[in-house]
Amino acid sequence: MAEQMARTRLLTEMARRMLAAGADADQIAIVLLRRTDSPISAIKAVADATGLGLGDAKWVICRNLAPQSREAAERLWDDLLGDLAAP
Repeated sequence: MAEQMARTRLLTEMARRMLAAGADADQIAIVLLRRTDSPISAIKAVADATGLGLGDAKWVICRNLAPQSREAAERLWDDLLGDLAAP
């Protein structure tokens, strides 16, 4: 847990520096996804650095994932939403 938090803080700092240098959210996402195997950490870092909500940051990260990973993430997200909506 502590390792994941430290990784997210590092990614957030990286994202903030990129944002200050003029990078947009998609450019930041591409770099963060190259630096971590955790899309969740990348989502949190994009949200914290850019001020986007977690839902918007999730879409930024997902659209920048490799196609197979993006499809798997979208299926998982759809499943989770479906489970939440079920009575």
